Amino acid sequence: MGRLQPRFRSHAQGTPKRSPAGLYDAALRAFLSRRYGQAEERCRQALALDPGHADCLHLFGLVHWQTNRLDLAVELIAAAIRCNPANHDYFLNLGELLRQQNKLDEARKSFDIAIKLAPGRAAPWIKLGNLLRQQRRTDEALLTYQHAFTLEPDKAEAPALSAGVLLELGRYQEALDRCELSLTISPDQAEALCVKGDCLHHLGRNAEAAASYRRASELEPGRVSIWRLLGKVLEQTGDRDGAIKALRRARELDPADAFGAGVELMRLGADDVSEMPTAYVRLLFDQYADTFDTELVQSLGYRGPSVLREAVRSACLAHHKPVRFNHAIDLGCGTGLAAAAFADMVDRFTGIDLSPAMIDKARATARYAQLAVTDMLEGLRSTPDGGADLVLAADAMVYLADILPVLNEASRVLTSGGLLAFTLERRDGDGFVMGEGRRYAHGDAYARTSLEAAGLAVLRFDRQSVRTERGVPVPGLAVVAGKP
Repeated sequence: MGRLQPRFRSHAQGTPKRSPAGLYDAALRAFLSRRYGQAEERCRQALALDPGHADCLHLFGLVHWQTNRLDLAVELIAAAIRCNPANHDYFLNLGELLRQQNKLDEARKSFDIAIKLAPGRAAPWIKLGNLLRQQRRTDEALLTYQHAFTLEPDKAEAPALSAGVLLELGRYQEALDRCELSLTISPDQAEALCVKGDCLHHLGRNAEAAASYRRASELEPGRVSIWRLLGKVLEQTGDRDGAIKALRRARELDPADAFGAGVELMRLGADDVSEMPTAYVRLLFDQYADTFDTELVQSLGYRGPSVLREAVRSACLAHHKPVRFNHAIDLGCGTGLAAAAFADMVDRFTGIDLSPAMIDKARATARYAQLAVTDMLEGLRSTPDGGADLVLAADAMVYLADILPVLNEASRVLTSGGLLAFTLERRDGDGFVMGEGRRYAHGDAYARTSLEAAGLAVLRFDRQSVRTERGVPVPGLAVVAGKP
């Protein structure tokens, strides 16, 4: 977890067990054995006898950190520093705790003090490098990791971390070289082996990448992400059976399937097509939130909201409806692109999305009167009958296999004369499939039949692509339906 352990300082043999020193030793042993309740009790007993015992205050803070009581952890480690301001480990742990709370300015000050107190140790420089990486100051982070390695060239951590930064920058050969250096020092690092596998994969050396992931899986057999990576690269080497085996192992380890092994199994035809795991969709978009608009619009030519806007406007004009709506529900609202496109048509927006990170981005736009972190179906179910006169779903229903339940709820919440507008990816034939892009594609007949079953009348049904994939337009549908 990136947290520093307290260094064990054994007291002299014969120290009374009920003395502050003896109780601290007992607390430390319990902490290192992950018996946090017992460690907490021993810390309390020691501090009752000696409230200024700095090591015990520090350890008590680490116990609170491990048990997710972060504010108290900060207070306790700060108290330890007041009792002993010359201990660089205290500042190092305080800085790391603050960094993980995203209090980066305060964390930087703490790391700087740790460096002044122990300038020849690599650990404070590594923690500072992690902070710089978090701030996306990658060049400075790389220099900091390099300095840490210069200080302690027998330690593998700094080159491994440098490799991760270089991988993110797309400098794959440099990243691979750093991985090799780190693994020469310490061969059994699962994380470094995964980064090496990623580098080899990007360099087109998939058989070697598979070997690296496989070794990582031997070191950490319970780590779901490794099996997911192994499955991906084995497919690309042509070993479909091996890929399926690895993906099934990933799903066994994590039945919630946050890494989407089941999605890959559906795409490979190894499992029947069913709904995507909720945990997978949430994690996907949480990770995507910071770069969503740039990646989707600039890299993939996404124009779903503008296509829907034009389709709704045209449908309203053709059927003599006002191009104005009192309340719109934006399903899978993401960062708020649809609300921006429809801003001059709608008085009030409600946004619904599974991803808390996406909802945070949408909230920052100040376009939504209400936002909810939930799936589309549950979000609609919380809306009263006739509670909206427009329901939008721009590039959201591509994450549903069976769209009928959402259509039924959308029909219920629409006022008489209200509109539903959504995009789909289209396939030739009926029904739905898991596409190569890991989104569902629906047939024309299936979409029309589902709309009819939900009691909605088709006003527009346009074959129109709203995004590209590998530079090629993805076949799509833009649909506007009305509630009679």
